[in-house]
Amino acid sequence: MLLAVLVAAGLTATAAPAQAATCSGPACTYQNPESTGCSADAVTVAHVQLPAVQQRLELRWSPRCQSNWARMYLDTDPTWLRAIQPDRGDGLPRVTQLIGRNSTYSWSAMIYSPTRCVYADVQTRIWGWYRTACV
Repeated sequence: MLLAVLVAAGLTATAAPAQAATCSGPACTYQNPESTGCSADAVTVAHVQLPAVQQRLELRWSPRCQSNWARMYLDTDPTWLRAIQPDRGDGLPRVTQLIGRNSTYSWSAMIYSPTRCVYADVQTRIWGWYRTACV
């Protein structure tokens, strides 16, 4: 309806351009998903709900940056928070650590991972250790 009104008035509606990510491909590994803009198109691809509490461990994926990272909801000071790629093709794992937090989330750095699986791993001070599926 709004578009019809704009057209009738001789105006055009344009979508706001998406924020460009400041990294791409392998250069996103070990970078912050928030400051690079990779979090703008991110989706949760795996999660673990901690029992009897609101905290949730998430594995996030950015299609634009083709990277994963771990994010923890309502625990901004975990003992550790990591994204782990168990095999990066050479038999060795790639691991990123906690890199940022705000009043709602804490998150790890990213791992470029268009073809190999990654999982999120957290140790909370009160609730223990949790891991998502490797996606």
